[in-house]
Amino acid sequence: MEGDGRNTLIFWPLNRIREFYRSEFFRYIVSGSLAFICDFSVLVFSTEVLGAHYLVSNIGGYLSGMIVSYFINIRWVFRNRRFVSTQGWEFIYFTLIVFAGLALSELILYTMTEFVEVHYTISKIASTCFVFLFNFIVKKWLLFP
Repeated sequence: MEGDGRNTLIFWPLNRIREFYRSEFFRYIVSGSLAFICDFSVLVFSTEVLGAHYLVSNIGGYLSGMIVSYFINIRWVFRNRRFVSTQGWEFIYFTLIVFAGLALSELILYTMTEFVEVHYTISKIASTCFVFLFNFIVKKWLLFP
């Protein structure tokens, strides 16, 4: 029967999943995951192979992730861009948001590693969760309404 609602109940979860896969937030998760792989790889390589301090390595990793994130965000993640005609300003605002996220990342990484005595890689994963949400909310509000 067409109008009894059974089809709606059966296909509602599938439709919700399909909507999620098409959403900006899902694309941001993919973009953030790629940026995190780059970020985390530079962090571990710089710390373990090059012998850099983990907080210095974090800066290098974070900045490499920022570049990956910027290009994926403007080309694929966000459909609406507030500064499409003035991309220089967009990049400046994007960079300022990222630097605020970097400061947050450094603070969480340092606090967890030095005071909670968690390995720096675990601290990085925890800080990434907070910074990921911070960056999405601020970028969405300021740059990509």
